Amino acid sequence: MVEDSRISAGPTLVRETYLERLRPWYDDCDTVKVITGVRRCGKSVLLRQIAEELRKQAPGRVIEANFEIADVAGVRDGDDLDRFVMSQVDGPGIHYVLLDEVQEVAGFEKGVNSLRARGGVSVFISGSNAHVLSGDLATYLAGRYREVRVWPLSYPEALQWRDQRGLSSEDALADYLARGGMPHRFGLAPEEAHPYLRDVFNSVVLRDVVQRTGVRDVAGLEAIIDFACENLGRVMSPTSIAGYLASRRRTVATETVYAYLRALTDALLLNRVRRFDVRGKKVMATLDKYYATDVGVLASKRVGSGSGIGDRVENAVYTHLAARGFDVYTGLTPTGEIDFVAVKGGRPRYVQAAYLLAGDDVAAREYGAFDGLRDGYPRFIITLDPLTRDRDGVTHLRLEDFLLHPPPDLA
Repeated sequence: MVEDSRISAGPTLVRETYLERLRPWYDDCDTVKVITGVRRCGKSVLLRQIAEELRKQAPGRVIEANFEIADVAGVRDGDDLDRFVMSQVDGPGIHYVLLDEVQEVAGFEKGVNSLRARGGVSVFISGSNAHVLSGDLATYLAGRYREVRVWPLSYPEALQWRDQRGLSSEDALADYLARGGMPHRFGLAPEEAHPYLRDVFNSVVLRDVVQRTGVRDVAGLEAIIDFACENLGRVMSPTSIAGYLASRRRTVATETVYAYLRALTDALLLNRVRRFDVRGKKVMATLDKYYATDVGVLASKRVGSGSGIGDRVENAVYTHLAARGFDVYTGLTPTGEIDFVAVKGGRPRYVQAAYLLAGDDVAAREYGAFDGLRDGYPRFIITLDPLTRDRDGVTHLRLEDFLLHPPPDLA
């Protein structure tokens, strides 16, 4: 084992949610375990925790390499990667190979597939953008992979991490909604957290957007990000964004806006949420919404007032549903729109998210979003109200209760 290629140390918080999803696949040598997630969300820590578990059952048969922080034994391409790993395979039994930020190796797809095809090698790879599973790798593996996306810390994880660090839990929810769940920032003083999140933002944009996709108009890209930050959870289209930029005397072609939005979602900075026609039971191709993977990272570069508290509540509901394995859409109903249609096991759940039900008119609007639905699937409203009031078959949840103890239908 090359010592400086070992996955680096990190937080002691155990990401049990993801370990549970991966354990059944530990010994499956024909399936590559692909761990994706935005930079600095905890993928390396998760790989280290997997490695620690595997060493207990297979000492001497765990091989690790982090291609982001080290020039690992001269690995330059897929063939080098295959040779590097096989040079350390010694003796009988399954060998476990964990390759962090493997997309930094040119042609890694060929090497990963070769390791899988050899048999007796269980491969885990991680990457910070959707490129890991696009193009050649998906073609090589032809379905022989299991993807697990890692998100920044959930609210329960954030509370656990705060407790481990001896941080006060007072106003923890407000802090989480404002600064997000990137693990490292919880160990920083408040005045240090913002520069750190800005550095994460710059790293994602520079390495996973500008360099990887060859973006030339960086100022135009930043203008689109500013617009997205101001409009989390609102319908955005390349045409509307191009029109907005034109009103600000910045000309960006609609095709370019589309390409930049695609690059930002590939970098896992933003998440595209499609519209779902509830009555027609089909996904629609227009009028998407976008949500931040981490509101703190996106807000670190905002211009103007940024997203409001209602937008951040909605974003938190989205990320927690997505992290729990739901396919999340925004719902088009016969009478209007529902914030989220969360689908798991082929069964939808309908969810509205709002700041407060302040007044009868607001309550009527939020509960009224479910009017016209006749399919009997569960319906929820999630807000920051201190008291809840179920009504007309709709369950009202406090945001903190939803994040910490979701009902079975949203777990």
